[in-house]
Amino acid sequence: DAIGSFERTPFSATGSGQAFLIPLMDNVITHRNRCDEKRELSKEEVVEIVKDAFVTAGERDIYTGDAVEIMVVTKEGIETIVFQLKKD
Repeated sequence: DAIGSFERTPFSATGSGQAFLIPLMDNVITHRNRCDEKRELSKEEVVEIVKDAFVTAGERDIYTGDAVEIMVVTKEGIETIVFQLKKD
């Protein structure tokens, strides 16, 4: 609509690698459909998981690209991390 809207989500991904990333993030980050105990992950752990997920998506999806921009949103602000996926 003209005013806009928002959706609060723990993570988001768009693009051709999304089909690889979202199920992994559902499982690892939000702990959906798991029977084991959920443990709190640090910001650094989550960023490393996201990097690994994009490297993995890039291996299966040629359109994923050569770099990913990770944006960490906290009450202190937004931190942007650019991570190179491939050298070729």
